[in-house]
Amino acid sequence: MEHQQLSFQEEEIHLRDYWRVVMKYRWTVVTLFIIVFVTVAIATFSAEPVYKATAQILIDKENPNVLSIQEVMSLDAQDLDYYQTQYKILQSRSLTRAVIKAMDLAHHKEFDSTQQEKGLIATVASSIRESLSSLLHTFFPSRPDSSATATLTPQEIRDREEGRLIDAFLDKLQVEPIRNSHLVNISFLAHDPTLTARVVNVLADQYIQHNLKLKFEASMDASEWLNRNVGELKKKVETSEEALHSYKEENKIVSLEEKQDIIVQKLSELNTAVTDAKTKRIRLETLYNQANKFKASGEMLESLPSVMNNPLIQELKKDYISLLAEYNRESKQYGSKHPHIIKISSQLTSLKNRIQSEVQKIANSIKTEYEIAVAQEQVLIEALNEQKEEALELNKKAIQYNVLKRDAESNQQMFEVVLNRLKETDLTRGLKNSNIRIIDRAEVPEFPIKPNKKLNLLLGAIVGLFAGIGLSFFFEYLDNTIKTPEDLKRYLNLTFLGPVPHLDLSETEGLPCPEMIALHKPKSHTSEAYKGLRTSVLFSFPDHDPKALLITSASPSEGKTITSTNLAITMAQGGSRVVMIDCDMRKPRLHRLLNMKNEKGISNLLIGQCPIEDVLQNGPVDNLKIITCGHRPPNPSELLVSDNLKNILTELKKRFDHIIIDSPPLVAVTDSVIISRIVDGVILVIHGGVTSREVIKRGYDLLKNVNAPMLGGIINNIDLGKRSYYYYYQYYYYQYYGDGETKTHKRRTRKKRVQHAEHEVNESREVAWK
Repeated sequence: MEHQQLSFQEEEIHLRDYWRVVMKYRWTVVTLFIIVFVTVAIATFSAEPVYKATAQILIDKENPNVLSIQEVMSLDAQDLDYYQTQYKILQSRSLTRAVIKAMDLAHHKEFDSTQQEKGLIATVASSIRESLSSLLHTFFPSRPDSSATATLTPQEIRDREEGRLIDAFLDKLQVEPIRNSHLVNISFLAHDPTLTARVVNVLADQYIQHNLKLKFEASMDASEWLNRNVGELKKKVETSEEALHSYKEENKIVSLEEKQDIIVQKLSELNTAVTDAKTKRIRLETLYNQANKFKASGEMLESLPSVMNNPLIQELKKDYISLLAEYNRESKQYGSKHPHIIKISSQLTSLKNRIQSEVQKIANSIKTEYEIAVAQEQVLIEALNEQKEEALELNKKAIQYNVLKRDAESNQQMFEVVLNRLKETDLTRGLKNSNIRIIDRAEVPEFPIKPNKKLNLLLGAIVGLFAGIGLSFFFEYLDNTIKTPEDLKRYLNLTFLGPVPHLDLSETEGLPCPEMIALHKPKSHTSEAYKGLRTSVLFSFPDHDPKALLITSASPSEGKTITSTNLAITMAQGGSRVVMIDCDMRKPRLHRLLNMKNEKGISNLLIGQCPIEDVLQNGPVDNLKIITCGHRPPNPSELLVSDNLKNILTELKKRFDHIIIDSPPLVAVTDSVIISRIVDGVILVIHGGVTSREVIKRGYDLLKNVNAPMLGGIINNIDLGKRSYYYYYQYYYYQYYGDGETKTHKRRTRKKRVQHAEHEVNESREVAWK
């Protein structure tokens, strides 16, 4: 199963399938190709040639600095907006109007519709427009547009015509900037080659003149504005300077900047002194507090840093320690009553008293230094505050002073700028200097750019070919019928027994039973198809031949009766004993097809009115018997569902080799489904290219639901050799071995087509017999 799915996927995307579709609708492809190609060719060769002339100009960067007030009048030429603006100016209506007026293009045949030479396409289009206009005027005689046009004044009409002329000119104009440069190509398209070059050159000249005119007008406007404002600016300068001088006199300010610098310096010095005094006061305050704390204890006072670090006290303590050491040493030797020891003891007491006295002096000096530091800090703080007040007062005066000074300076600068620009403008007013230059002037083109005949014909051929192929695949997509063995396998998974060609009754016209082509033309390609069908049926069972065969179709008029009859004739011609039964008891056709009586038939056998011998009729060939329908019963399904039909078939199998049963369509009634359960094989006849897949699938599902023994399907009414590319190989071989048609057909068939058909035979036969 997996292998079949893979095989199916390969077949779906194979190029041969696409080629078959193209060959099937080859005349559609050829017709659409010819239509498109001829239309393009006519349009190309009838089109009037179009010429193109190009001039190249350079747009330099420029900054028209009329005034130095950049916020008001400056132009950033490096900005892309500047160049985009220039490109739009080149395509502006005002510049176009100047070119049209300079060249009097309104009366040139290129733009004057009354003088234009019309080609074939233009003539046809004009005729169509005139016809539509006349038709609209007939049905709508009072259209609003017509009345509005009739009420226009002559000036409005001229303005409208001028607008149309400008639109036509701009449609032919092309402005193409060259990337990464300041160069611009200006091109114009027209039918007159001389006109194209003249228009481009005049446009470039007019653009330069337009640029100079804008500059001159800007200079004039600037000069007028400068002359008008220079006097006012002078008065402003004088007024602002007088106000500044008066303020300096009132506030006795000689040089505010120097005074501010001095005050700032003093503030800095005082701030530093206050900080130092505060630091000193805090240090002395800490020392003073410690001294007061240790005042009751002399020993604690001696531990103060200022006391310990005092050189005199350090010297006295050194002498005291030295004398004390002497006292301790000699008292051991002489005793405490010795005069020398007493003297030393007296010296120790004197040193100790002196040390205490010096410590007390240092403690008193700490208090004095602390009080001096507090007083000094207070004085410095008061001086700093006074200096701050003086600085604030000066700052208040400086605010108004700076305002007056800035006003005077700005007025002076503005007056100088305006005065300088006024002089410059007067000097440069007469200069004609432009930042736009023509690099290459346009030359008269020698060859037209349109139409490109080779390209148009190539595109016409490509578009026509692909349009035809696309239309072919669209038709194939819309076609939901069964046409090939691949379709039978893909959509129904049904064995393909063989194709049946379209029956051409002109070959058997005038003969009895003209539909019996196997009888009248046994060597025709249609008869050969039925013989191939006979072979497929006989070899459908490997161990025995199928006895009872049911031939049916999904819908009416698919050719099952003709197929059944010709298959029965072919089997009888092969030497088999064959009986054919018409079980279509609703619309029987077999007796009319064979010009037989229909007095007794299968319906009579089913109800037991007569034996089998009474309903058997001789067929058109030996070994073939026919059982017609007989009288049409009101309840065919009830008759067929009984065991009588099964018993009849059992009896007929004893007498005949093959039983061919013609039955009604599957989707219409249930008769064929009932019969399919008691036969050896069921053959489904499909009208190729006509019956939809949905209808065939519905009928086939009915047979599958009852487990009918399906032999396969027959694709009927195939038009071999004409439209069906797939079946062409069979048509060729049928003709080759047919009735005296070998040499004629062989002369008309090319060798390449035969080889291709044989290749398709091998591939399709493998798919069909799998």
